[in-house]
Amino acid sequence: MFAKKLAMHSGMDYAIMTGGDIAPMGRDGVTAMHKVFDWSSTSRKGLLLFVDEADAFLRKRSSEKISEDLRSTLNAFLYRTGEQNDKFMLVLASNTPEQLDWAINDRLDEMIEFALPGKAERERLVRLYFDQYVLEPASQTSSQGRGLKVEEMDFGQLCSDIAGVAKGMSGREIAKLGVAWQAAGYASEEGVITRAMIMEKVQDALKSHEQRVSWLSDEEVREKK
Repeated sequence: MFAKKLAMHSGMDYAIMTGGDIAPMGRDGVTAMHKVFDWSSTSRKGLLLFVDEADAFLRKRSSEKISEDLRSTLNAFLYRTGEQNDKFMLVLASNTPEQLDWAINDRLDEMIEFALPGKAERERLVRLYFDQYVLEPASQTSSQGRGLKVEEMDFGQLCSDIAGVAKGMSGREIAKLGVAWQAAGYASEEGVITRAMIMEKVQDALKSHEQRVSWLSDEEVREKK
């Protein structure tokens, strides 16, 4: 989402690839990498190339065990990004940036850490998804089947309460909450979303969150923080 917004505000075209796409290519990876950068030079507006899960591909050559094919592809990537270029902008995303090759870090002008949302951010996210998945559908008249209704309640206070108990939850987990609220409303007998129903889904999400955290290794916990 950050890369898309950056491309939009920069007036650039946008393309995405993942680090996991590279390893299965084997010896064809070098050719594919050159094609990507050759293609980026054809954009009149310039291209923002977003590499998700970059550590799956751009790993340290000195300490990581990588195949010769992957090493060659990485070297091709380094060759094509060795100089300043006004044809493309490179954005890398990684949960383990310490695994990136030193030459990759040397090419990065800015580094931005996206931590878990704090209380204020959680409240904004809860309000966003509450509007999107609950209030907006409830305000629309459905021509097919029954519509969605919402019990009378203080929506602002409800969102603040949810944000307060949702400590440690990611933006994705909060978005899934919105979907769960809507689904529960449609599945109810009266098609009405109640406060009790909403808080029940919040508690279910918190239990699931705690369970997933308990499965993480110590290293993964540090990365998540």
